[in-house]
Amino acid sequence: MTGGAQDCERRILRRARLSVAASLAVGISGIILLVGGLVFLAAGHQQQSAVERPLGQALHRGDSGDAHSGLWLFVLRGDEWDALPEAPAGFPLRDSMRTVAIHGRTLEETVSSNGTVYRVRTERFGTEVRQAVFDERRQRQDRRRWVAGLTGGSLATLLVAVTASVLVARRAIDPVAKLLDLRCRFVTDASHELRAPLTRLHTRSQLMLRRADDLPEPIATELRRMVAGTRELGEVLDDVLRGARLRSEVPEHERVDLAHVAAELLAAEAGRLADRGLIAVLRLGAEHYPVLGVRPALRRVLSALVDNAIGHTPPRGRITIRIAAVNDGRTVELSVGDTGVGFDPARHPGVFDRFARGAGGQGRGYGIGLALTREVVESHGGTITAAGQPGRGARFTVRLPAAPPSRPRPAERRSAAGAGAGETVNTPGRGAANRAGHGAASAAPSRGGRC
Repeated sequence: MTGGAQDCERRILRRARLSVAASLAVGISGIILLVGGLVFLAAGHQQQSAVERPLGQALHRGDSGDAHSGLWLFVLRGDEWDALPEAPAGFPLRDSMRTVAIHGRTLEETVSSNGTVYRVRTERFGTEVRQAVFDERRQRQDRRRWVAGLTGGSLATLLVAVTASVLVARRAIDPVAKLLDLRCRFVTDASHELRAPLTRLHTRSQLMLRRADDLPEPIATELRRMVAGTRELGEVLDDVLRGARLRSEVPEHERVDLAHVAAELLAAEAGRLADRGLIAVLRLGAEHYPVLGVRPALRRVLSALVDNAIGHTPPRGRITIRIAAVNDGRTVELSVGDTGVGFDPARHPGVFDRFARGAGGQGRGYGIGLALTREVVESHGGTITAAGQPGRGARFTVRLPAAPPSRPRPAERRSAAGAGAGETVNTPGRGAANRAGHGAASAAPSRGGRC
């Protein structure tokens, strides 16, 4: 695994830790705020009752009781005022008492005066108008103390919650980090410890097979089986290791011409197509279909789809690769269809699942190729779908964002003047005949399996 991939995984783990810690901190903070708010509301309701009760009692009793408790009662009888000498300055509120005497409505007022806040209730009782005044100084002081206490407690609890969240997030993510590290070591070790001995075994088997003419036929048959088995095991190992690397490596994207990749792949597969007696056709609507991506990965996509079609198409069958621009040129659509055994979508909904294989195929894969194909396509911002009918073939369609147009150089414009759309046909025994002017180069494809 590359250093860039490891850095990417470290960033992902760091973001995961921060996300878990932030989620826990926000959740705990919400609980703290909810509990604090409920406590404050309950305390406020209790204070409200502590004010309303003495006001009502004083008005109905007609006696303020102990004036030093912060409660005063004033009475208006006709034109006579019954006021306490120790009443606070500004009281009684004579205008309010006259208004109540005329209209009879009870008045509730809050007055800020003398450095405090008073709750005033004026009410008429028969021929009397009574006004009770309550000093809320003590209640407001208690409220400020409660707010300060709740705020301090909430901040302290929040600090503890954040610390605990960070610790919990670290303990929750650390196993994932260890698993990623183990995967990295596995990929590195397996690439060396498994591939090298397997390559030596396959090479020695091939050398022995070259001398099979002097050996009895049963031994020669077993040698051929050994060569095929070591090759298949190498392909399985490549698929597994490739799948492990896909999630960690983040290579740079470049302009990749899918038309050229398809023509190149058909040329490389010409021998196998001829051996199977298959016809492969490449249909292009234009000369070039560039996308932004990783060329080896995109070639693996097409290689897996073609290998899947070869493995499930009987002799004299036909494989068709179509590439076209859709969505007003913003999307490149690549499809691989065959006239093979097909599949029933209702019976095989997990066609892109790992290790999922269907009946009737002769592919060399192990149900990993299509799963890796989907991962590669999705990592390029595209989609892949499958459609088929039993006995009538299958079609896999890949859609990728088209690369933005680039200004060609003068030489490129001159060379492309006579180019156009065309069709590449591979027929048994003929190899690749490119009628559109595409170049072809051989390369080792990776194999997939149809579900």
